[in-house]
Amino acid sequence: MSTPTVSFSDLSKNSKRVADTAEVTARLFAALISGDEGARAVLLALPEVFPWARHLSAEETREFVVDLGNATHDAAELDVRSNLHRVIAEWRATARILADPGLTAQLTAPLPDEDHSEVPAP
Repeated sequence: MSTPTVSFSDLSKNSKRVADTAEVTARLFAALISGDEGARAVLLALPEVFPWARHLSAEETREFVVDLGNATHDAAELDVRSNLHRVIAEWRATARILADPGLTAQLTAPLPDEDHSEVPAP
């Protein structure tokens, strides 16, 4: 399965067509994940698009799909694309941590019971 791509020149020359395609894709994605069968299809296809998602638990993967759907919808409806990038970057970072058992252990270990007093606001 190949992932459709858009070149920068196509984006600049045909921005309306690209935006319309993104909107249609967002609506299709939102409709897919709203039903059980479509959500299952998206979950099955997810590792093809985001190979690192295999490090997420089943619950985390479902959360990722919901976050991805919401951010995709925002990109289409509100013209806010930064949320989409943030969602993907954050979940990828989570998968990166989970892929490294040492890092996972370090970051999930209980904190010492020491009280270092109040932290001032930035």
